[in-house]
Amino acid sequence: MRAGLLENLLLLYLLWICFNGNQTFKFKMTNLGCDSFNKSWVVYTECRLRAISRNKTTMTAFVMVSEPAYNIFVRARVLRKANGYKPWIIDYTIDACKFMRNRNHPFAKIIWKLIKDVSTINHSCPYNGLNGLKDFYDVSTMPLILPSGEYLLNLTWIFDKKPQFVTNVYFSYWDD
Repeated sequence: MRAGLLENLLLLYLLWICFNGNQTFKFKMTNLGCDSFNKSWVVYTECRLRAISRNKTTMTAFVMVSEPAYNIFVRARVLRKANGYKPWIIDYTIDACKFMRNRNHPFAKIIWKLIKDVSTINHSCPYNGLNGLKDFYDVSTMPLILPSGEYLLNLTWIFDKKPQFVTNVYFSYWDD
């Protein structure tokens, strides 16, 4: 009887380890690239990574939108480093205005959960003035969806069917 109890406790413990939601991954942003294609409409005022510790960096990126933007799409791509950055599974074009109204796109939801607490883009269109992220680093809500490696999150921001600016976030991801 005692051996059966120990086996059950061990099984419960193993199930708890597998399904309790503890994140056992390491995530570190390694580089940030920001570029504006139309500086008369959109200008980056700040775009930087700051080291907090050896394995943790924060990201701050702000853009000044000089005229209201009503029709915004974001092309989000994740590229994996393998002898250069190669296209990977994730490549979406998201209607940002529609998403901010009802938040129903699965990939955009993942990104939104990560940035919503440090973002100034928490309303629907139009966007005007200073918008961005300040001191983003908490990835505890990130699902375990990536194999270990180095990645590039490429965000191309499209206003009125023309690319206006791009944000490239380079990061390393290790699953322990």
